[in-house]
Amino acid sequence: MDLMNLRVVALGHSSAGKSSYLAAMFSHLARGRKGFRLVAADRLIAEELTAAGGRLRKGFYPPPSSRRTDLKAELRYGRGELLGFDWTDYRGGALTGSAADDPETARLLERLTHADAVVVFADAHRLATDPESHDEVRRTVVLLHRAVDGQGPPLPIVLAYTKADLVTDPADWARARAAMAPLEELVADGGRVRGTAVALSCGPSPRGVAVPVLWCLSTLLTHRAQEAQGRLATAEGFVKDLRKEANGIDSLVSWFKGVESAAKRLTYWEEELRERTEELAGLRRPARRLARLLEREQRGTAPPAGAPARAAAR
Repeated sequence: MDLMNLRVVALGHSSAGKSSYLAAMFSHLARGRKGFRLVAADRLIAEELTAAGGRLRKGFYPPPSSRRTDLKAELRYGRGELLGFDWTDYRGGALTGSAADDPETARLLERLTHADAVVVFADAHRLATDPESHDEVRRTVVLLHRAVDGQGPPLPIVLAYTKADLVTDPADWARARAAMAPLEELVADGGRVRGTAVALSCGPSPRGVAVPVLWCLSTLLTHRAQEAQGRLATAEGFVKDLRKEANGIDSLVSWFKGVESAAKRLTYWEEELRERTEELAGLRRPARRLARLLEREQRGTAPPAGAPARAAAR
């Protein structure tokens, strides 16, 4: 089975907490969770993120970054490689630039059209207290619609409310979620989107840091398992039909006509059936375990109520 690759694009303006999240998430998943472990391709990057995660747990936060951050890794299950993981975090200015004038903005737009998942970071405290931040949400809505357009399978989208531990007043949460209502409605729309929302804290008491990545990985793995089930059903159908046709008379007639016999086609589809059975067996168990791990990590991470009911993430 070919190693699947999940290409995640992280969107968020400066100071939204993307750098803190990446360090907290990696240090959390690199230690291993229920048989799953994230392993970075670059050892030095892994050490940097692990060290930054340790500083976060002591209350030391990284400064806002003005550069794009890339992480290439693998999600491993047990001793095997399960999924490739490609995380790209674009600087805040790329969200407001022009593709014609800013190469980084142009790269972001191109990457979004090929993304397998998108994580949108929003500073919950800033949304609740700074009306200017609402303009940034509108720009992100435009970008996300571009990412969704033309997508085949459902696109995983996670709305990550960062610095959630700083927002304690329900009225502030109501303002923050009202500002994000256009994005929450897109996420809740279903159809081409498979979305959720999560309240994140990345400091000494981390909360929800694994949810965005696990949501994206679980959605991809479940979709891949469903595709494998479809290929298996197709192979089973061909094998069943060809076993009825494969006989001596068919072989003789096929030889006379110079066409492939049912017996030869049966050999091909029996091998295809064997491969598809092995493929599905290799996907089904980790897909179920990953879904259970996601459910466990999601407990208590839903953003407090405040947005209209129709904007609640599914």
